[in-house]
Amino acid sequence: MSRVDKVIALVRSASGAADQQQRDAVWQEVDAASRSLALTQPGIAGLVVSRVIRPFADADPLLALVEIWAESTDADALLDIIIPAAVRDSRALTVTTATCSVIVLRQVLDYARPDSRWSIKLAGTAMRRADFEPDAFFEYWTNVHAPIGRNVPGVGGYTVSRVREGRIGEEAADAIIEQWYVNEQAFDDAQSTEPAQAAWADVSNYAMTTGVAFWLMTETVIIEPPATGLGTLDL
Repeated sequence: MSRVDKVIALVRSASGAADQQQRDAVWQEVDAASRSLALTQPGIAGLVVSRVIRPFADADPLLALVEIWAESTDADALLDIIIPAAVRDSRALTVTTATCSVIVLRQVLDYARPDSRWSIKLAGTAMRRADFEPDAFFEYWTNVHAPIGRNVPGVGGYTVSRVREGRIGEEAADAIIEQWYVNEQAFDDAQSTEPAQAAWADVSNYAMTTGVAFWLMTETVIIEPPATGLGTLDL
């Protein structure tokens, strides 16, 4: 059986922060094209498109996050179908893609879709400190950092998508972190707890604290992704 890769694309406004009209227009095109891709492209094992509902920076230009699980993937070719060059030019968009492997820290119980208990997802970029090699960075994250926040309340899933090829964002981030919560209030409440505060305090011990971005999102599951199974924090 061929390996299933995860392809991630960040769709951003090339002109900076987008207004709501642009966000709505781009989202409709991304959603429609993703559904068309699901019908016409063989070998897709999962397809989720996420819409930003709360950026953590006022001028953040991110409009959507696209995630595709597939065998023998060509990330750019897949995303050219979803967001063709003509659409990028007409909407003034930038799209960066990466092929990733997934580290499961806590099992994903479901996605942040309308019929799920988990109504939002936290997503964010992560970049290693200059004194950490990639393997050491992810080993620290898995074996030291994640256990510090083991008891953060309300987390319905926690994954890290490690970039193998391509680029996540203009910053060339090393990974995308994703965590699922019941709602925005549950996320906000969790951040003030001791485990969350300890985890945030540990970030600077292995990762950059500037040049990264975080968002709260909702998800549209077009093709159910492969089950993650238990994560290291579930054992």
